[in-house]
Amino acid sequence: MKYLFLRLLPKNLVSRLVGLLSDIRFPRPFLRTVIYLYCRFYDVRLEEMKLSLEEMENFNAFFVRELKPGSRPIDQNPKSVISPVDGTISEFGNIENGLLVQTKGVLYSLADLVGKKDAVLYDKGYFVTIYLCPADYHRIHTPIAGKVNRFSYFSGNLWPVNNLGVQNVGGLFALNERIITPIEGVKGTVALIKVGATVVGRIKVNFNDLSSNSGKKTQLQLPVIPAKQYKKGDEIGRFELGSTVILLFEKDRFTPEDLYNGKKIQLGQVIGYL
Repeated sequence: MKYLFLRLLPKNLVSRLVGLLSDIRFPRPFLRTVIYLYCRFYDVRLEEMKLSLEEMENFNAFFVRELKPGSRPIDQNPKSVISPVDGTISEFGNIENGLLVQTKGVLYSLADLVGKKDAVLYDKGYFVTIYLCPADYHRIHTPIAGKVNRFSYFSGNLWPVNNLGVQNVGGLFALNERIITPIEGVKGTVALIKVGATVVGRIKVNFNDLSSNSGKKTQLQLPVIPAKQYKKGDEIGRFELGSTVILLFEKDRFTPEDLYNGKKIQLGQVIGYL
């Protein structure tokens, strides 16, 4: 029944409306109450926030909140790959026969996810999928140091990326809206894929003015001019309401470190080595 409801729901339109609603400047007493109830329900750690609830102008400002300096130490080993977000490991493993694991018994196509040209780069490589729940910090950071010369935007659906969507919608991550950012490091290229979901108002990146969920059907391959250099752990984008990040690694370039499905991780934590 829930799946049928989601199938009939105009998910992209609802998500745009939620995004607009989250930008409204409600009276501060009302806004504080809404945010406080949200924090209680989802167990958000208010003590980590850089700004207080009283300083929030709207719900979106709370959702993309910054953390206090030092809240997420970044591992400094030059060979390490860190988690780019707070979240939960949902799947990981080798990319075999051009396919990734969505969930147990469900596979999807690498070429559908990133396009045929980029699929060649990551074929027989490795992937890590990280799910961000409503309580998580929703800014996105770089998993390695490197340069961004280009990115891709794929418009699409906005199916939920929780268990209901992942277990019922085949090829979910290749159907949903997504922004793909290849980060070119000294030991190879790592793709940072930001996947949209139901009620995700927007996905934004800090190297381009593009915002997802605009209502236009399009696929864009865009240069970043001038190219932008990032240190490991630098902020690179944000989810305005939460979703999923997928990391792709080239063949024989990544060794995972203590990964398992359901593992809760934080930004800056080591997930493997190049």
